[in-house]
Amino acid sequence: MSILIFCTGMPVNKASGKYDSSGFDAAMLEELSSAADFSAGKMLDPAGREVLVGEGLTARDTAEKLFYPCVSAVEPLLNEIPLRSFTDTEKQYPLETWLRKAAAQRKKGDPRQRESRAEVIERAEALIEKIEGNNPILVTYPLFLAELLDRLRIHGYVIQRSGVLKIQPLERFVVSRREEHCGGCQHNCFLDNPGCGIGRDKAMRKKHNGKAEP
Repeated sequence: MSILIFCTGMPVNKASGKYDSSGFDAAMLEELSSAADFSAGKMLDPAGREVLVGEGLTARDTAEKLFYPCVSAVEPLLNEIPLRSFTDTEKQYPLETWLRKAAAQRKKGDPRQRESRAEVIERAEALIEKIEGNNPILVTYPLFLAELLDRLRIHGYVIQRSGVLKIQPLERFVVSRREEHCGGCQHNCFLDNPGCGIGRDKAMRKKHNGKAEP
């Protein structure tokens, strides 16, 4: 069983530059209502897997451009974490300042932010419980995705990603249970498709014993 997760594409109306508080709030709303800024290449076949997307045009547009045929279902638990300006001011600050200070408020549970980190964790936990035992394809936003991946690791999932460091638009993540992997070397391949001698030996022992050996 594996869960495939895609980060949304870059919004057409991506925020940049400097803003006062009202300008930042407007820019955040505009991002969430923006289409995804990428051209569809070779589309992927979901092969019958359920495709769940966060609310908002960016997530829906990303799914429609990535998958064919695609009948996606909107899942509010996959929504982006909303960020609001950290203070009311006509003074302009760079976008990075607004994002950093809003994130700090969110982690502290400041009521100015609509969703605290504790509430985001609760939402991620609810999503994990909902999809556990299934193998859906998820399309979600970068801030929430980072929190979701942290919770999945805590629950014993292995995360394999196509990028490094900061989550990138359209980045792909394969999420699976730790016991489904070899764990014997750096490849850590799936036991149902082992790519080295260690994995093949462990897969064979699992087949004979009916369970993975430590």
